[in-house]
Amino acid sequence: MSSQSTGGLGRAESGTGTEGLAGVLPFLFAVRWGAWAIAIVAVNFGDLPTENSGHEPVLLALSFVEILGVTLYVPLFRRRVRRGIGAGWGPRDDLIVLGLLDVAFVLAVIYFSGGWSSPYYQYAIASLLVPAFLLGWRRSALLLLAFIAAYFVILSTAGRGTDGTWVDEDIAAIIITPVLVVVVVQYLAQLTRRLEEQSGEARRALAENVRLQEEREELAAQEERSRIAREIHDGIAQSIYMLSLNLEKAAEMARGDERLGPRLGRLVGLAKEALLEVRHYIFDLKPLLSGDAGLASTIQAQVQEFAAVSGLPVELKVEGKERKVPLAVGSSLYRIAQEALANIYRHAEATQIEARLAFGADSVSLEIRDNGRGFAIDPGEGANSGGRGLRNIHQRAAELGGEVEVSSAREQGTTVRVTLPAAG
Repeated sequence: MSSQSTGGLGRAESGTGTEGLAGVLPFLFAVRWGAWAIAIVAVNFGDLPTENSGHEPVLLALSFVEILGVTLYVPLFRRRVRRGIGAGWGPRDDLIVLGLLDVAFVLAVIYFSGGWSSPYYQYAIASLLVPAFLLGWRRSALLLLAFIAAYFVILSTAGRGTDGTWVDEDIAAIIITPVLVVVVVQYLAQLTRRLEEQSGEARRALAENVRLQEEREELAAQEERSRIAREIHDGIAQSIYMLSLNLEKAAEMARGDERLGPRLGRLVGLAKEALLEVRHYIFDLKPLLSGDAGLASTIQAQVQEFAAVSGLPVELKVEGKERKVPLAVGSSLYRIAQEALANIYRHAEATQIEARLAFGADSVSLEIRDNGRGFAIDPGEGANSGGRGLRNIHQRAAELGGEVEVSSAREQGTTVRVTLPAAG
């Protein structure tokens, strides 16, 4: 429906389209019930002509059932009805139809209650409240004209018809009253819509401010992490690197010393392992994949850094056409490569390492092979076979729905192959 037909209603509440009426609907129906109460008083205590009370108390009972059903429609029946009528109806079409049926019903009550001097006049006027609130100005004007025309047709045909008190009754008041009701309700609808628009704008502005604040906080956190990463890289990492170089030089000089040489060699290994760990922490603080670098160049930089620190030759081959992968996939492969290379350095005693990065149609895989001493795989242990490093690799792959293949044997080296889904 167009904005003209939806009047002052706002967004739907759980798909029912009543959020705009949430604060107004109880008031409208309170007025409606008050108008029906006036009819009760007029029927029971008023001095009504016979033609205006001939169908009582049947009309009072029917009008009570009708207004009760209309009042209970939204809280009790509307969800079920809207599921039944399907998605072709607008968010407030059922309410408009219900309001128009309500108007038709009260006009019928006016007819059977004798037309002129009917005790249900206020009750009939109050039936305009809900549809006038739902409809826009032009359609409300059409509803008003149709109501007035139907009302005068009823006056001409019900009860004494044209023989009724045409002169005694204030015809101008009969016309002006529904006009005033529609104008006031339309004004209320416009105010409601304006308040909803302002409330929506305020909510959107608040959400935008929250988003900007979160972005500023995240940016500040990233800058702080980058600062710490630079300090670690320029401070601790460089110090450990220089320490390892000096230990290597001292180990070469003490190679003939049976006690000092091996000890210095072990210290060299510990220093290089510590340097690799520091490099891992630097990545945790400042992920390399957060920039524009591709996965292949990032893995290549890692391989080169590992070779420079460990002194082990590493060759990386890239297969398939490289494409951008999800950040979580790239980050996991980077960490898996770190873990695998660190395992080789710590345990494999390898002299040659080969790495292969392959881009498939909907996946990306990383394979790292060494010629080290290997280990015996226990089929019963599955992902737990091979120690903590391989368990970490299995866990990272499983979190992204990937697969890990490990093949190894004593003195025959180890191959670790990880495949992660990377569709899109």
